[in-house]
Amino acid sequence: MIAYLKGQIIWQNENKIILKAGNIGYLVELVDPDLSILSDREIELYIYTHVREDALQLYGFKNLADRELFITLIGISGVGPKLALKILSTLPHDRFVDAILNENISLLKQIPGVGLKTAQRLILELKNKMEKLAVKYDLETAASSYDEDLYNALAALGYSQGEIDRALKEIDLADLTGIEDKLKVVLSYLGKGI
Repeated sequence: MIAYLKGQIIWQNENKIILKAGNIGYLVELVDPDLSILSDREIELYIYTHVREDALQLYGFKNLADRELFITLIGISGVGPKLALKILSTLPHDRFVDAILNENISLLKQIPGVGLKTAQRLILELKNKMEKLAVKYDLETAASSYDEDLYNALAALGYSQGEIDRALKEIDLADLTGIEDKLKVVLSYLGKGI
């Protein structure tokens, strides 16, 4: 099984790349499409090799925590690699862990292909596992700092998920308690075009 690749991207299309490692090109599906913009540099990927009767597919992750979360997801009945890929590419892992731990069905239903029953099954089967993963990968602080009201307010103002996630990673909002104060700081940051 292939578990790790280091090489240069020689082709890309949406979330798929061909990674040249040595003299071999590997077709890899990326969970984080932002990794494909690194086509002029060498990148390292942790790989999950998915074997079926009719296919052998490689899924690439920038860290072991994302890879382990993917493996945990596909271990759930009714969740295959395609749905796991949608889950991880729609929500950053800290928001997903937070949604599971807080039983946030409405956030989970925003993932394409996840309805009410799938969201309930994810919570039922993952809650204990997410608590262990959060501790193992130090996601507890990231998950607990997630503010759904702030996120929804920024989304309502037209900011994309990527813009919001980048801004919230860069800004320290720990000292602010009110949604209005947090919103002012984030809007100021986003207004600078950083």
